[in-house]
Amino acid sequence: MISPWASAWTRPAVWLHGDLHPANLVFTPTGSLAAVIDFGDLTAGDPATDLATAWLTFDAPGRRNFRAELERRQGVDSATWDRARGWALVIASAVVEQAGTESAFGRAGVGVLQQVLLD
Repeated sequence: MISPWASAWTRPAVWLHGDLHPANLVFTPTGSLAAVIDFGDLTAGDPATDLATAWLTFDAPGRRNFRAELERRQGVDSATWDRARGWALVIASAVVEQAGTESAFGRAGVGVLQQVLLD
């Protein structure tokens, strides 16, 4: 469940891609990440913004692996994951509002909403 009381990010702002979703990721034929593209929304702030990609990009097993790896490498705490989940909810809601549910983009937004609610 998303905590409405997740603690705010109080540490210094970090660089953010600002628009981290599957269309801005390039993968090798074997599925490894090769590049992140489109830095038009580059900004600084709470890393939870970019971590919303956990729901925008991965299925449930992939999300678990992504989370475990970031926790291992960078010590991402549960409050940051709560905020990231909230960002995924906001982003997917905006997609569905703008695209509807009939387009491929809108259906992708609905899928993200379903994943956010299942976690």
